[in-house]
Amino acid sequence: MKNLLQILLLCSNLFCQIALSGGLEAGESALGRGHYGTAKRAFLPMASQGNIEAQTYMGYLYEKGLGVTQSYPEAISWYEKAGNQGSFRAQHSLGMLYFMGQGITLNYAAAYEWFIRASVNDFPPSLYMLGLVYHQGHGMATDFDRARVWFLKAAKLGSANAQFMYAFMLQSGEGGPSEPKKAMVWALLSEKNGKKDTVAITVPASMGLSDLEIETAKKIAHECYMADYQSCPD
Repeated sequence: MKNLLQILLLCSNLFCQIALSGGLEAGESALGRGHYGTAKRAFLPMASQGNIEAQTYMGYLYEKGLGVTQSYPEAISWYEKAGNQGSFRAQHSLGMLYFMGQGITLNYAAAYEWFIRASVNDFPPSLYMLGLVYHQGHGMATDFDRARVWFLKAAKLGSANAQFMYAFMLQSGEGGPSEPKKAMVWALLSEKNGKKDTVAITVPASMGLSDLEIETAKKIAHECYMADYQSCPD
């Protein structure tokens, strides 16, 4: 009898996991189709049971006012539930709300803490924001060295914004000597990833490079891109 009860309990838990997974997929599908009310109805029961992905989606729905009345307090509440359970997307979203002062008092220190928590999972948007915090001195002294570290880390994970900013720092000589060759490589990579206005970097960088050096930079950028940024210059 004891073994039978254990088997039934295991099956019940497994069924629950499958049901939750199916509900999450249904919610994501509805969200993708713009059926926000249906998405909310799918996510809410799971979120109430502690599912961190569903909680994050609920935060998003309330933040944007999709299928619900827009409410920053509700969004923050759901994001905090998910963020405190380890959702890096929820942690990043909280960081952005604090950073922008949306629905909550602007607080760079709190934003920094949430970005740091999300960075443990190497979430590129949070890594980029940490670079921006240090580059612009939001709530702390400007620190170009640390800004470079965070921008480079995000850049090597494919963040076009980070690639652009790292190229900018290399070209302008912030945090070290000006390095137009490397700046050209990273600017070209950010362009490949959809970043606009890279001419703000490529044009001044090219002024100090020969035609051969420019072509070499293009080749390095292509090889780096194809190698998933593993061969990119620091």
